[in-house]
Amino acid sequence: MLRISVTDRCNLRCGYCMPAGGVSFQPKDDLLTPQDLARISGFAHRLGVRYFKITGGEPTVRRDLIEIIQRLRALGSADLSMTSNGLQMPRMAASLKEAGIDRVTLSVDSLRPDRYRDITGGGRFELFEEGLEATAKVFGTVKLNVVVMRGVNDDEVADFAGLARDRDWTVRFIEFMPLGSSVLADGDPDQYLVTADEVTSSIEAVHGSLAPVEGSADPGVGPARLLAMPGGRGRIGLIHAMSRPFCETCNRLRLTSSGILRSCLFDGGEVDLVPILREKSHDSESKLDEALLEAFTQCTAMKPEVHASRGGRAMSSIGG
Repeated sequence: MLRISVTDRCNLRCGYCMPAGGVSFQPKDDLLTPQDLARISGFAHRLGVRYFKITGGEPTVRRDLIEIIQRLRALGSADLSMTSNGLQMPRMAASLKEAGIDRVTLSVDSLRPDRYRDITGGGRFELFEEGLEATAKVFGTVKLNVVVMRGVNDDEVADFAGLARDRDWTVRFIEFMPLGSSVLADGDPDQYLVTADEVTSSIEAVHGSLAPVEGSADPGVGPARLLAMPGGRGRIGLIHAMSRPFCETCNRLRLTSSGILRSCLFDGGEVDLVPILREKSHDSESKLDEALLEAFTQCTAMKPEVHASRGGRAMSSIGG
């Protein structure tokens, strides 16, 4: 899978994503163009990559997002998905699907309006609800990503799980990951970690025993371990990057909005693709492909056996 960040900007300010010292965005002129993104993704497609996920920041704040999606869709047979905070989905969901998005994963860390506002730095929960319903209406089903944080929202785990009982949705619980100088990671990040086993116990205490589900029950190739609750229509996903790293099965590379190809969300193995794209001596497709192949090979070789306990860059600049 290639995760493609199209922007580091966002219309929310979640504490675990944005830098603690304030937000410093990439100049817009430094962002990869739609043509650049299509060129890199097209090469990855020729290598055999068939899963592409558009991320941010928040992808919907980029004005040429639809053009980007159309260019990626034109690559041919591929699974094309997107992550979003959902706020712009009432006006954009239909256009995104028409442009070629197969499905959307929405991020939300509280179902309580006051807490949602605090976590997101001023977000309005009713706008998220409208976006969630618009996404479900257009795409048929959704995935929800929930970062579980001790003392912040861990008391809502069973409430979130209830969404997967009542709707054909996948609710994925993500262990807190300290990345860069995020607000929450600036102190002792371990205090926020709620393990996947603790999440499972909280759900089972309310909804009954969870049973394993084959990964093929969910579209895509995400890292979540899937479970089902008794009588539930949807699925529970557990992403336990901290308590039980799954690095040996990780098949992801990440492309930042400024053209850095990263081997890992945590560790800094990366290659700058911009000099390759701008190199005038690459006067043929074959020469450019040779240079990109070397870059992809080099980056893949940098993938760690097990990622570090803390990442060096903020999630907003990497794309999650």
